Amino acid sequence: MIENINLSDLENNQDLKKHFFTSNLNNLNERCTYFSGNFFLDPLNYYPITEEFKSFNQLFTRIDKNSVAHYHSDAFLNNLKNKLDSLKVFNDSCVIGSSPGNNYFSNLIHFLPRVFFENEKEVKVLVHRNLPTKFRSFMKYLYGLKNIKLTFAYLDDEFYKFKKSKIPQFLSTHSSINLLKSIRNIVPNNKVYEKIYVRREDANYRVILNESDLIDKLKKNGFYVINTSQYEILDQISFFINAKIVLSPYGSGLANIVFCNPATKIYEIGPHPIHVYDQILAKRYENLCKICNLDYHKFICDSVDVKNHNQISKKYIHESMLKDSNFFKNMILKLSDVDAILKKIQQPTDE
Repeated sequence: MIENINLSDLENNQDLKKHFFTSNLNNLNERCTYFSGNFFLDPLNYYPITEEFKSFNQLFTRIDKNSVAHYHSDAFLNNLKNKLDSLKVFNDSCVIGSSPGNNYFSNLIHFLPRVFFENEKEVKVLVHRNLPTKFRSFMKYLYGLKNIKLTFAYLDDEFYKFKKSKIPQFLSTHSSINLLKSIRNIVPNNKVYEKIYVRREDANYRVILNESDLIDKLKKNGFYVINTSQYEILDQISFFINAKIVLSPYGSGLANIVFCNPATKIYEIGPHPIHVYDQILAKRYENLCKICNLDYHKFICDSVDVKNHNQISKKYIHESMLKDSNFFKNMILKLSDVDAILKKIQQPTDE
């Protein structure tokens, strides 16, 4: 089976140690370890496996993913060995990666911070084919600030072999946020609204079906209504930098709260968590608020079944979760809920 190597053991393994190097950002007090050489991986977990069938889960396990234990079974290794000759090969590449399901939260928090550590003047970056154009453009912009010439290559849902290539580790959430906050310095100050409501009318899940009841009252109370999917990423960030109050249904657009100023009030409207995996999802933005010193509040509302799930959801989300989790349903607000939200927001201080 594939052998996992702990970082402490690398010091005594010179053959493996030579494949690792570290990039430092002294101005931000951050560092990133890369694996460099030949390796295999798939773009679901981005978990590199060396030609000698070794792995390093302390560096390459995302905190939002399930266990990588299945990589360490005999069945997995035998299956990988059987298809080695048929794998597509990329040479001289850097695997930054992106969410195969095009999840903005994951792209922003887990993948984008890896671009900060690039030091070469030309780089071929591997991302999933589902990464949207606006995110590719934003990555080009960030590389361009360092005068790095960027070329994209694209991954599908297969296993690949990489030769003379490199992959950066996954960073902690604290480190990712620290890096992302540095973007604030380059964002144009062109979206100045103190109170914003982030709607999700074109999303697949957690759409508030009677949202117009809420929006009408929010506009009368000075809220500016946005849909983050309709804006370039720099413009999205600008909204959140300048906001003093953010109200939103649970959704990836809320990942932008990492750019908010400390003490910004964040009001999340979300479904009732039922299952263990729901509890993890339910804490996602609350945890970001704790790290960023934001004033977090939550409203729970009723869920409504979604009859037809799209193909991407069916492909990347377990069938039982799509069926049972309230996070893959839409939402509806009682009129009393709308009034409660407005009353809470209008309080000058929160006890």
